[in-house]
Amino acid sequence: MPDDLLSSLAQKPQREVSGSDSAFRFDYQKDWAFCRMIRKHIAGENYLVAFEFHDDVVFLAPSDLPTDVEFLQVKTSKAVSARRLSSLTSRPKGASSILAKMVSNFDGICSSQNIQIILVSNNVYEFSEEDICADDLEAKFRGKLLEKLQEEISGFDEARLKKLHFKVTGVSLDAMRSFLDGEAMELFCQKFGEDHGLNVRTWVRLLQSEIRRKNNHPSDAIASAEELVEHKCISHEFVEETLHTMHAKARDCVDINFVSQLLHAASWNSLDIFRLQKRIPQASNDFYDPTNKEVRDLSISIKALSVDQHGETKELPLFLSEVADALKPVAGSFNPYLERDYLFALGVLVYYEEI
Repeated sequence: MPDDLLSSLAQKPQREVSGSDSAFRFDYQKDWAFCRMIRKHIAGENYLVAFEFHDDVVFLAPSDLPTDVEFLQVKTSKAVSARRLSSLTSRPKGASSILAKMVSNFDGICSSQNIQIILVSNNVYEFSEEDICADDLEAKFRGKLLEKLQEEISGFDEARLKKLHFKVTGVSLDAMRSFLDGEAMELFCQKFGEDHGLNVRTWVRLLQSEIRRKNNHPSDAIASAEELVEHKCISHEFVEETLHTMHAKARDCVDINFVSQLLHAASWNSLDIFRLQKRIPQASNDFYDPTNKEVRDLSISIKALSVDQHGETKELPLFLSEVADALKPVAGSFNPYLERDYLFALGVLVYYEEI
């Protein structure tokens, strides 16, 4: 068995999960996990989050070489009545109960790792109105829970109750969006100040899109720790990068008039300059999009051309000319990022960031 947590998770067979029963509830569980990421970010914690991998959400820490893992399943209901223990331990048509499925997350993972299993509910439980560990339940509920799990799971020991937790979100289905916006706003205010003036909703939509992409990647296609991190996870570092990008985009835009004057003085014709100006908006969107790995890698190559052999910054017209020559596409191939006018526009943005 692999001795690191990520490899153990990658090689552990996926269990069958029922998934969300509506898009509304799907959004809730992902947005709640997003809120939890924000809370951890505010607290300065280093986290890694996997979506729809062995359970609804899996939180790991630290992000570089995790030793702690939390398997979370999010249950929602529009009803105001308390969630009953029997609904969590019942076995419809002989199938496994909700809690037994979650307990299976203990299997196939090194005992040296710190493993926690957390059932999340948007409404309260009959045995608690707040977050609680199973080991701390009132005696009658603790005894019934232990009895049911031991009946269903061979070898289930009482010590595992210390690793089973119940969490209450206190946020209704209808209120989740506004709750998420509020959490995101608190993060931005903490990081950039009360008068940051940044579009928080744009950032929220970016992260929601990335969460959906990670969530929808087939879990059974993951074969290694590297694939797990690349295709199913969002890290503290990625979130930090998106925040940096939002802040960077709020700075003064490239002075395109000044750029045009420089290029005119270097004998560029008006049509080439006009084409470059038209490509600036798209190049800017790509350049400041932290999920666009191809443009990020291309920008690194462009940056390397911005200085001469003495480490001095080249003049802009010469720099753009060398970018177009060095990165032109292979004959017969097509890559929109390597089109001449796009390269010029991206080059201007990279140059602006560098100087």
